[in-house]
Amino acid sequence: MSPVACQHSNSRRPMESHKIRSDRHPTLHTQQTYWGYEDIGLFFFSSVFLGVLLRSAVRLRLLNPSSLNQPTLMLQVVVLLYLMACLYTILKLRYRRHVWRALGWTRPSLGFGVIGLFGGAALGVPVTLFVRWAGWLMPPIRLLDLAVLGALLGPVLEESFFRGCLLPVLARTAGVPVAIGLSAVLFTALHKPPTLAQWLCFTATGAAYGWIRVKSRSTTAAMLMHSAYNVTLFLCQVARLC
Repeated sequence: MSPVACQHSNSRRPMESHKIRSDRHPTLHTQQTYWGYEDIGLFFFSSVFLGVLLRSAVRLRLLNPSSLNQPTLMLQVVVLLYLMACLYTILKLRYRRHVWRALGWTRPSLGFGVIGLFGGAALGVPVTLFVRWAGWLMPPIRLLDLAVLGALLGPVLEESFFRGCLLPVLARTAGVPVAIGLSAVLFTALHKPPTLAQWLCFTATGAAYGWIRVKSRSTTAAMLMHSAYNVTLFLCQVARLC
């Protein structure tokens, strides 16, 4: 092989390795966000449809009326799995393309993994102290509920939709800062906090999840921060800080 050919072959290797790295960790802009607002609307429709089913089950006496206000762990798991399946099915059937990687479920760098875990704890402690100062009573959290809902299924579903699905679409039309803010506000509205102060707390944490989603290029990092935040609230409750 001639020196020119060798030089040409070697010059392609850095480009190829860079391409492989970018494929594994696509940025918010280069990531192929093939869905749009119509798909988000379909997901909301599936959520409304689930609500109609649950209310119908109550009227038919298949469910206890109190199940809607104080759902059991099993019912919450079924709801979360249903919504996750809906999100996956909508994207998969409409586009026949990969779903989880496009939603940002990639392995974050070690640095952002650490930032996610410690950042979630750093968010949880001041929120707990503020709750105690304000005299609010936090509902008791059972360890099993925390493990299944607070640390796993809840963050996975919420980050899949708000930071994995919704945020890239908003960023494509309104820019990244606006997308982080809007997704955080909608995330807060889902939880229906009763006071303005709680609205601000939820919105701040939602913005933090959106920030690390953008910076790390990984929804997994946002999920780690979300889970660490929930676990910190539980530990503070056990320690009777709130």
